[in-house]
Amino acid sequence: MSSLGFSTFQLAYEISPIILQGGSAQFIPGQLLPITVLTEMFDIPGIENGEFFAHYKPLPGSTLADFQVAEYPFASLQVAANAVVQQPLKISLLMVCPAQTEGGYILKQAIMTALQTQINTHIISGGTFTVITPAYTYTNCLLTNLRDVSSPSDKQVQLMYQWDFVQPLISESQASSVLGGVMNSITQGLPTFTTLGASWSGQ
Repeated sequence: MSSLGFSTFQLAYEISPIILQGGSAQFIPGQLLPITVLTEMFDIPGIENGEFFAHYKPLPGSTLADFQVAEYPFASLQVAANAVVQQPLKISLLMVCPAQTEGGYILKQAIMTALQTQINTHIISGGTFTVITPAYTYTNCLLTNLRDVSSPSDKQVQLMYQWDFVQPLISESQASSVLGGVMNSITQGLPTFTTLGASWSGQ
C-alpha cells in the first residue's frame, strides 16, 4: 500500500470517520464538516508534532441489516415475508483521546468542551452525521449518546468515549446523494492544518 493510500485509509477510518452534515456545517461548501476540524482547532501541540487529538475505531455490534418479524402465525411463507419490518441501522465508534504531553488535561478539557458545545449546537440545529467504517458508510445518522467508557485500570481517566449512532429509515436516493458527496471529500482532499485548525485540501 502506498503512503498516500495509507494516509487516506487513516483519514477515513481512524482519524476522521465522523462527518457533520447540515446543522453547524450548513454554511460550508457541501455542508460537510469533518470531526477533525473541531478536535484540532485548539490542538496546537498535536498540529506541531503531526499528531491528532483522537483516533477512532468501530465497536462490535454495528448492523448492516435489521428486520423485525411478527411473532403471530402466518397463513403462508409469502405473507410472512411481506410482514417483515425494516429497522434503523446502528453503529458505535470508540474514540481514544489521551491527554498529550504538552498541554495535558488543560488543553484536553478545552478541546472536549468545545467539541461538546459544537455537537449540541449541531444537533439542535437539525444536523446529522455520516459515519465511515471499512465495511459500510452510514449516512444521515443521528447521535444518540456520547459517553465515557474508560476502564478503571487505565492510567488516564476519561481516556475513551463511545459514540452511538442510529441511521433512521430514509429514501435510498437521498442516501446515495449524501454518500457521493462524502466520498468526494475523502478522495479529493486530505486534512491540512492552519492556525485555525484542520480543513480539507483540494477544496
